[in-house]
Amino acid sequence: MILIYSDFGTTGPYGGAMKAAILRQAPHAPVIDLMVDAPDRNPRAAAFLLAALRGEFRPGDIGLCVVDPGVGGTRKGLMVRCDDVWFVGPDNGLFEILIRRAQRAKIWQIDWLPDTVSPSFHGRDIFGPVAAMLHDGLDVGRHEMALSGRDAGPQGWPDDLTEIIYIDAYGNAMTGLRAATHDGAVTAGGRALPHVRTFGDVALGQGLVYQNSFGLLEIAVNGDRADRMFGLSIGSPVHIAPKNVQT
Repeated sequence: MILIYSDFGTTGPYGGAMKAAILRQAPHAPVIDLMVDAPDRNPRAAAFLLAALRGEFRPGDIGLCVVDPGVGGTRKGLMVRCDDVWFVGPDNGLFEILIRRAQRAKIWQIDWLPDTVSPSFHGRDIFGPVAAMLHDGLDVGRHEMALSGRDAGPQGWPDDLTEIIYIDAYGNAMTGLRAATHDGAVTAGGRALPHVRTFGDVALGQGLVYQNSFGLLEIAVNGDRADRMFGLSIGSPVHIAPKNVQT
């Protein structure tokens, strides 16, 4: 199936127009909105969140990923193969963490272009049709790129991000930290937070940090909003003590 990851939101014509472009090319393709509120015009935060969502993809799936503030500029369009999953989208760092964590990865620059391309909507005009062609097993004009040829900026990003990368509808704040890698004490908004299994392990109104369902450390408040209580937004720093070492 084709899973869409974008910052288009639920209003406006963008999501619908991109899906229509997919289905015109591949009318039988199952198309799913995995996420339509990825970090807004923020490829770095979106890259860490996309990598955390990698487990939602199965072999043969195609991720159509569009967080693209540089659309129409000099950035390239990419097709990325991470293990057994394809990803299509802009070369702005969005796939950097996926590539870094994959066992096997290859990247190609998209050479294919339709007759008409809007300079501000490559999701509809390029990336959507390319994802559809991949789904149908059609050849797409492309050429392979060296993994070392990626933009030096994203390659300098850390392996885990000590920042808030997403606020959900409940005010819970996802960090860019993998829980399996970091088990030290967490401080956010000037408050030290207990590391517990789930919300009900603390009293109502108390803050906590826990491993969310995508493997990230997430800051929450039992029965309230962590973003408001701790003054958190995307990009807010998170302090974590060094990982406990068994001796």
